[in-house]
Amino acid sequence: MKAACILLTVIIVVAIMAVCVMVKFATDITVEERKRDYLPGTGVYQVAKSIAIPLNEVKNYPIAERFPYVAAIARNSSRSWTFSCFASVVLVKWVVTSGHCRHKGATHRVLLLNDFARNVTRSFPILFWRIHEKYHVNNTAPFYDIAVAKFNVDDYPFSIKPSLFDESPVTTCEASIWKTVSTMDRRVYLINDFDKLQVKITSAIDCHESFGIDINESMICIDLTKYDDCFIHEFGPLYNGDKLVGILARRPRDCDVKFAIFTNVSYYSNWILKLTHTTSYG
Repeated sequence: MKAACILLTVIIVVAIMAVCVMVKFATDITVEERKRDYLPGTGVYQVAKSIAIPLNEVKNYPIAERFPYVAAIARNSSRSWTFSCFASVVLVKWVVTSGHCRHKGATHRVLLLNDFARNVTRSFPILFWRIHEKYHVNNTAPFYDIAVAKFNVDDYPFSIKPSLFDESPVTTCEASIWKTVSTMDRRVYLINDFDKLQVKITSAIDCHESFGIDINESMICIDLTKYDDCFIHEFGPLYNGDKLVGILARRPRDCDVKFAIFTNVSYYSNWILKLTHTTSYG
């Protein structure tokens, strides 16, 4: 009996120590992420400054108002913020983006197009990610290349307009364009020059011939030949009115072959509702 009591005491002590270690580990991660936000040159208000090169004046500001839900995702894994990809706000507190947008070990923040156009320096921390369970970062084909991320907008609950989504397909769509420039070291910077383009949903055969990828119903092949500039990273999400249609999965291979693959958001609409614990569309 005495031996049993001693054994039970030892088990309880070990369990308490294990819990303490787990809490300490989780706390250290949180503290480290918060420290990274406030390293010299990497503070919250340095996000726009780090990933953008503003022009003297905003071009096409009405287009920024047309897409109030377009966002840029910035990441910070060391001492500077870099542009990662574009996203679209849905359900007020979430963004839909590509699975390849998240970088392991990095802190991510959301910068809204409409804020940037108005020279508002706020950005929003991403609290956590939900990447499609079948997505694999090393897959050469963009299957299941979709993610949702919840970001902290508690201080601005009514100031952000979300895009809508549903499971119905569309036949026409419009691309949001947030123009970029790139440097010799291949870093991409946003500029305050915006545009939109009516794009054509084309045959899956076109993208198959361009990328060597079999396009299924979870993807949309888009013809960008009407876009005059050489494509870099400029295309944000696709929309039909306020409805989110597609997220960029594969950009064109070069300036001559202007076909791009977008993830079909309607195909994943129920997955988005499930992952965000929402019972109705935005």
